[in-house]
Amino acid sequence: MKVKTTRFLSVVIAILALSFSSSFPFSLHAEEKNNPSSSDSLTPIYTSKETESFKTLAQATLDSLAAGKKEDMVAKLTDLETAWDEQEKNLRPKNEKIWTILDKTLDKAISALRGSKYNPEKGKSALNTLLLNLGKATKA
Repeated sequence: MKVKTTRFLSVVIAILALSFSSSFPFSLHAEEKNNPSSSDSLTPIYTSKETESFKTLAQATLDSLAAGKKEDMVAKLTDLETAWDEQEKNLRPKNEKIWTILDKTLDKAISALRGSKYNPEKGKSALNTLLLNLGKATKA
């Protein structure tokens, strides 16, 4: 009886070990792939001409937010979103991952500043991150 229990435990341990070793790297890769929000992976792919208006509009939105001009800030944010959406067909094909990182960052700002849960600190943080990421994604 002791031999059967030992063999059973050995088999269970072997299965778990194989399962863990083969799925662990996969799950890390899958999570990274499904969450492309790391600004560490940004490389310069856009020209300064392609990103200039986004930077200007993001800064104008931040300036209006800092001045307490909510209506103006919302208008600038809408202009930024519109400009971004209009350029999607040109920017996205250059690098899907980089475009997605930038897009998700802009979405965070929009959600925080125009959403039902207005949060100026989160919006400010997202816009600053967007400016930083646009800088990383812009060729010198």
